[in-house]
Amino acid sequence: MNQNLRPKIGLALSGSGNRTAFYIGFLERLAEAKIPIDYIAAMSGGSLVAAAYACGSLEEFKKWGLGINKLEVKKYVTKSNDRGGLYSLALLEEQMRVFTKGLTFEEAKPQMAFVAVDIENGEQVILCMGDIARAATISCTLPGAFEPVKWGGRTLVDGGLLSQIPIDVLKNAGVDITIGVNMRGTKHIFTPGQINAKKIINFFKKYLFIDKATSWIHGLFDEDIEFDFSKKPGIFSVLGKSLDIAIKASQQVDSNKAEADLIITPAIYTLKRSEFDDKENVYFYEMGKKIAGENISKIEDLIKSKNAV
Repeated sequence: MNQNLRPKIGLALSGSGNRTAFYIGFLERLAEAKIPIDYIAAMSGGSLVAAAYACGSLEEFKKWGLGINKLEVKKYVTKSNDRGGLYSLALLEEQMRVFTKGLTFEEAKPQMAFVAVDIENGEQVILCMGDIARAATISCTLPGAFEPVKWGGRTLVDGGLLSQIPIDVLKNAGVDITIGVNMRGTKHIFTPGQINAKKIINFFKKYLFIDKATSWIHGLFDEDIEFDFSKKPGIFSVLGKSLDIAIKASQQVDSNKAEADLIITPAIYTLKRSEFDDKENVYFYEMGKKIAGENISKIEDLIKSKNAV
């Protein structure tokens, strides 16, 4: 295939939770089929795999990722000293720097962009310059669970707070073919129950005028309920602000599916925990290879159709 004449292909990876190994198998199978990828937009666990892939260490990442069990995961998630989250991903960032070889976005191929959210103003932030390992880790920062990360004067958390599949990032990058992969169990990172509970709280705050009383109660425990830009926010304010952002996002129409050339949404089977044990990563890795194989002909058809235009 003439690299200069063929259309540019962009891949958008959703968050994946404990299904991140899916993307290892998916990208590996596309490479085996010689499907070229020119741009990857990713968030959360998808960012970790994309980073290793673009830095030429997917095989090493695969050995690490498929070999790690639930107990070993705890080595990379340490207790946070920050008020804004329970845990820190600093050790995971160090491990990712091994796989990214210290490269920056400008040095990696294919081009990449990772999605985060500025929790102060609810804006989507695209990380596409500088340290890949740090950016990939930031995109995994689930609000409340992990402490928000300061980057360029912004306070950033998981990009899945606003977006399900970052097709818009591919569009802005100017690729010719947009392919999205959706491994998310829910539209946004919070469950419908969590969002509904926050809506009820907001209702009572608005119509029963309990803001002052609530703030006074939280003040007794040295915890803020409102997000204060002038200081590091506490975990309850991070969660509250994040839920408000998610509520607003859930009320907006997600047009990504209509805009993408191909959206791949694998059927995620519900298995008993005893059936997974520590083989969960291998299961999703094999699923990734299988789903990629099933879609190779569709991708090849898209390439042919774009070439014909």
